[in-house]
Amino acid sequence: MFLEIKMKNFNDLVSEYSIEIPIIQRDYVQGREYDEKADEERKNFLESIFNALEDDSQFHLDFIYGSFDKNKFIPIDGQQRLTTLFLLHWYFAKKEKINQVIKFTYKTRVSSREFCDKIFLFDIDFADSLIKKQIIDSNLFIPYWENDPTIKSMLVVLDQIHAISAKKNQVKYEKLNLITFEIFKLEDFGKEQSEELYRKMNS
Repeated sequence: MFLEIKMKNFNDLVSEYSIEIPIIQRDYVQGREYDEKADEERKNFLESIFNALEDDSQFHLDFIYGSFDKNKFIPIDGQQRLTTLFLLHWYFAKKEKINQVIKFTYKTRVSSREFCDKIFLFDIDFADSLIKKQIIDSNLFIPYWENDPTIKSMLVVLDQIHAISAKKNQVKYEKLNLITFEIFKLEDFGKEQSEELYRKMNS
């Protein structure tokens, strides 16, 4: 059976572990462009988070499944939510000048890994209406990154976060700890059952 590991929030997880999205996972798609349904789902998801935080209410993301390898957490299910949490923490840490570097990476592509490594180095003017343009125009941004669907999706989500944040100015970095989830450790579920669960979640 599963061994349940309770983590109150994203900061609890990254204070102990780095997060590595494995190569078997698909790209980050929550910022997928030219898809009306995806755009509506992204907006509703982010606004639900901001509304809860503005009211000082907990926002629970249910279960995230994955494996632990020494000081590394490798999600099998939940990578989309974890990536969005990574972007939220990056955004508010940069905006409030909080010195935080999160060890978060994608094994899918070299470009995704490079971007996740360098994202904390970008200088951002939060008075500007667009985050995406500032990052792309920076001399730190490597042109071929624009061909990476995960990076493109991240930039879209950051602009959406920025737009909602402008309307929800009571939401601050410390309130992100109200976003919670629970982790199930797959190693304690058994190899065959873990593989079957993964197939079902990705069918």
